[in-house]
Amino acid sequence: MNLFNIYTIPPQNYLAEEILLGCILINPDIFVHINPLIQVESFFLECNQLIYITLLILHKKNKLNPIELLYYLSEKQTLHTIGGLNKIIELMKQSQTFIYSTININRYIYEIIQIINNNYIKRLMIQYGYNIIRLAYIQGYSSHQLYNKASQYLHVTLNKIPKNNLQNLQNLISDLILEVQSTQKKNNEIISQKKIIQSGFKDLDQLTYGLPDGDLIVIAARPSIGKTSLAINIAYNVLNRSQKGVCIFSLEMSSKQILHKIISIGSQIPNQQLIYYKIDQKEWKKIQYTCNLLLKSNFYIHDTPNISIDYIEYIAQLWIQEKKDIKLIIIDYLQLVQIDNSIKLNRTQELSYITRKLKLLAQHLNIPILILSQLNRSIELRTNKEPMLSDLKESGCIDINTHLDIDNKYQNSLQVTSIQKITINRQKQLKIPIIANLLHNKINSQNFIKNDYIFQINIIIQHIFTIYQNNINYFNITHNHQFLKKYEWIQNNQFIDNTSITNLYMKNQQKIILEYIYIKEINYQKYIHAYDINMRSYTNFFCNKMILHNSIEQDADIVIMLYEKEKSNYYLKNEKIIDIIISKNRNGPIGSCELLFCLNNTKFKDIDTHNLFQQ
Repeated sequence: MNLFNIYTIPPQNYLAEEILLGCILINPDIFVHINPLIQVESFFLECNQLIYITLLILHKKNKLNPIELLYYLSEKQTLHTIGGLNKIIELMKQSQTFIYSTININRYIYEIIQIINNNYIKRLMIQYGYNIIRLAYIQGYSSHQLYNKASQYLHVTLNKIPKNNLQNLQNLISDLILEVQSTQKKNNEIISQKKIIQSGFKDLDQLTYGLPDGDLIVIAARPSIGKTSLAINIAYNVLNRSQKGVCIFSLEMSSKQILHKIISIGSQIPNQQLIYYKIDQKEWKKIQYTCNLLLKSNFYIHDTPNISIDYIEYIAQLWIQEKKDIKLIIIDYLQLVQIDNSIKLNRTQELSYITRKLKLLAQHLNIPILILSQLNRSIELRTNKEPMLSDLKESGCIDINTHLDIDNKYQNSLQVTSIQKITINRQKQLKIPIIANLLHNKINSQNFIKNDYIFQINIIIQHIFTIYQNNINYFNITHNHQFLKKYEWIQNNQFIDNTSITNLYMKNQQKIILEYIYIKEINYQKYIHAYDINMRSYTNFFCNKMILHNSIEQDADIVIMLYEKEKSNYYLKNEKIIDIIISKNRNGPIGSCELLFCLNNTKFKDIDTHNLFQQ
């Protein structure tokens, strides 16, 4: 027997749906209480969904009554679709038949809503169950991918379940006032210590407000500056000061190497002495103290190389479920993370895909994820080697004379130099159009045009290439900037003969019409100033109607750059001063601070300027 055919009709209760809609029509004032508790999708019958959508529209216009409902449905030519006038009359009769008293109407309606929502959740679970079964039969679809998809479905279902929030407003306000009065003196300290973990470095925490939950934080630096050591220092500070759990995905160093580093940081004993076991009695006591601290803490290391982003997601969710006190995930480092072979992307697209998945994972787990990243080799060619956002791997820049599309009633585009002046002077936030919901690089019916804001423009020197679409349209851009090529992002340096890229033919708020234009010619232009655009939220923008990618750092909430000033370290022995540059902070200020880096034990410290020169 085919078990799937036992139940032919999905769980539903059309009678409860009709009673609820009839109650709203007879008592429109109750709709404000019903609206937060039920969604359009909760209704099983399409005609009931159409009626509820219309009720939502009329409620916003303050015209919620049966006459306006009939008029609106008739005007939109959907009255016949939902069953005509007789359907509306039948709904009102149903509600009067089953709810004959208004004394306990709130309780009755709440029970009806529960019935409708319970059936909706069951239908979701059935649909997701079928999806999981189909995925399980796909050859090459790994078990951890299947687990991630099942967890995602369960998370979506959980969010669909309405919370029991029918509480009296007077009681809520009274409770709030009493709570504020009782905790007024110690409220700020409790909130700061309880909700947001700290990096352990005073100046850095003042800039970033600690390590906010749900944030993707990138630490980037040139080789041998100390980005891995800084991450391990932060992990030790979290373990030592807040007693919260930390897990590290180390794709480069072994778990033993990380253990040596963290013991060296905690005991302040040189790492080389630990490796070769050159330890005296006094140092051994320090090591014992640090090891006891680590044994009592929840510290986890996963040192398997070449793991995929889906496997990281799978392991992280398992750890969070089993060890609920884990409050920080560290990944060392971005460029070593892989994706599954079933997804065919170039490396640039892979890194964008990985950072996007990590951002979504941080939001889903509601903890900060700290990931280390390399910088572009182009920084070595510059005289000034202070890093900036455009130095992150796979970032690109545009030429000084390029025009960006803007949203302004007086003009459609503006030269990037003018935009840069507006940004520096903070005259106003400049709106630029982007494509929202550009998921998996696919243009579909879910995409629409909206505005984002430019918050910073950096100036650097780069090699510029001129791309010709025809004899009239051309623009200048760096070799590694990405264009949308139908369903994938492709770098300028990967263009071949007859490469086509996506061009915006026409746009409005309802429709996007695209065309595919062949690249006619690419010429090297010059080595000149270029501009790196930093936006608030989105990873694409329009330039001469071309859809350009805005680099992987767009997924990051905070970007921290490490920079060593050689002159400032001239007088120091076995130590050096590292500039910590906050290049991007989505929810706070940007700026910089300094930390002292001890080379022997790889420990970072806040700088005490009074005692620094006396050492």
